[in-house]
Amino acid sequence: MEKKNKQVKVGVSGILLKEGRLLMYKRNKSLGRGLWELPGGNLEFGENFEDCLLREFKEETGLDVKIEKLISIAPSKMYGNHYIVFSFLVSPINLEQKVELLEPDIHQKWEWFNIDNLPTDLFIAAENTLRDFKNGKIHPLF
Repeated sequence: MEKKNKQVKVGVSGILLKEGRLLMYKRNKSLGRGLWELPGGNLEFGENFEDCLLREFKEETGLDVKIEKLISIAPSKMYGNHYIVFSFLVSPINLEQKVELLEPDIHQKWEWFNIDNLPTDLFIAAENTLRDFKNGKIHPLF
């Protein structure tokens, strides 16, 4: 892989659980199309992790969430990209809010999955985050 002009990027994602079910979306972007992923996105210049995740949740789902705690720091190297993804456990602020499909060019659909019966076709970032979450470790080394 050509490393010239490549940069490590920073991303965030969130685990939102509701009655034992986890919110995920099916990717519609060319990278990883059809794989399941957690809500989140790229950190913008000058933005902190928390503001980025709150913005991404609102932009993608229409949901207002509260960040509970950091649950994973995971490198994701795939498709010629290199990300460090910071993932957080979040909770809904308003239990009556419904998930909306606000970015159909990015998300095919949103779905709630039983936390004990998740799909196996996961995007690498979701796979890493969920591994750490289930193991109760922020990173495999810690």
